[in-house]
Amino acid sequence: MSAPFQRIVVGLDLAPADCSPTSGSLAAYQTARWLAGGGAHVVLLHSLAQQEYFDPLTNELVALCGSVTPEGRAQLSALLEELRARGATASTVDSREPASLAIAREAAQRQADLVLLGKHDGREVDASRIGPIALRVLRESTTAVWTVTPGRPIEPRTIVAATDLTQTSSEAVACADRIAALAGAELHVVHVQPPALHTRPGSKSEREQRTREAMTASLPAERRAAAKLHLRVSSPAQGVLELCEELEPDLVVFGALAHKRDKPGVIGSTAERLIGRLETSLLVLRPA
Repeated sequence: MSAPFQRIVVGLDLAPADCSPTSGSLAAYQTARWLAGGGAHVVLLHSLAQQEYFDPLTNELVALCGSVTPEGRAQLSALLEELRARGATASTVDSREPASLAIAREAAQRQADLVLLGKHDGREVDASRIGPIALRVLRESTTAVWTVTPGRPIEPRTIVAATDLTQTSSEAVACADRIAALAGAELHVVHVQPPALHTRPGSKSEREQRTREAMTASLPAERRAAAKLHLRVSSPAQGVLELCEELEPDLVVFGALAHKRDKPGVIGSTAERLIGRLETSLLVLRPA
């Protein structure tokens, strides 16, 4: 099976004291190192545009590393060598643009297929909490975005892929399966539909069989039997949240389709509800 990603941009948040990666950024880097095999290229990007930002949750200013000290540069060089030892090519970028803009520009220039970020800098007790930069990138990026929860396993053991049976969701399921194959993880695919307002054609068992087939249609034939399927009747976000409470997965994968073709920067309401409430690492895909 092919590697899930080949061109990866990692957003690094560096601690102001010594310019070392925060625990969230280090988790993102470690995920990139795990994913990056031979032929992959990884860019480690740090924004020097601002030295602090206001965090509305804590109602305080958070310091950022506005320059990279020689000691910090040595640490970044060590990270590059680790990536190269894995067979990947790697480079660093210091940008003078705000972090979210720098990441978007670098991802576009590199034709990246993944952006990796720490979900937060590691100070948060609430695992569902997303830092403001990660949240903005999740909402605005046209590239797939993986936000990594610090302190969780780098190689996921349980993965949940949510699908509404659209093309973007099918791609999300296929992507989740490639990651599951790489990690030897258990893959769960969930489809949640609201209660029917009218009688649908065919028997209930026939409808469920068609839905199950559609849920795994994007997977290789030899992988379909391994996926564990879940059909739920609820509001889409609530159904996914309930399953995640039961399974406690390490990674949740879903599409961010907004059904607003004239607003490509808008994510769907279901994705928006999930982003702020899931405690796991998140991988969000956008329409091609």
